[in-house]
Amino acid sequence: MPFSHDHIRTTVETYLARHPHERAQLGGLLAALDRPTDIASRSTFTGHVTCGAIVVDSLGRVLHVLHLASGKVLAPGVH
Repeated sequence: MPFSHDHIRTTVETYLARHPHERAQLGGLLAALDRPTDIASRSTFTGHVTCGAIVVDSLGRVLHVLHLASGKVLAPGVH
């Protein structure tokens, strides 16, 4: 399920409720959330939010994927 602009805002505000001392570091993200553009969209070239995951199986192996644009092997992520 894709995440939305509102979901990002709710997640950030929930995080800041537990870690209020980090508000200054998240100032750029908070400012972006106040703009009318959707930061969950890949077409927002002034910046956009992505997420990723570390996937570990029962043998302790970590999943990596080849990122075609960069040629790097990375943990899986989505836009």
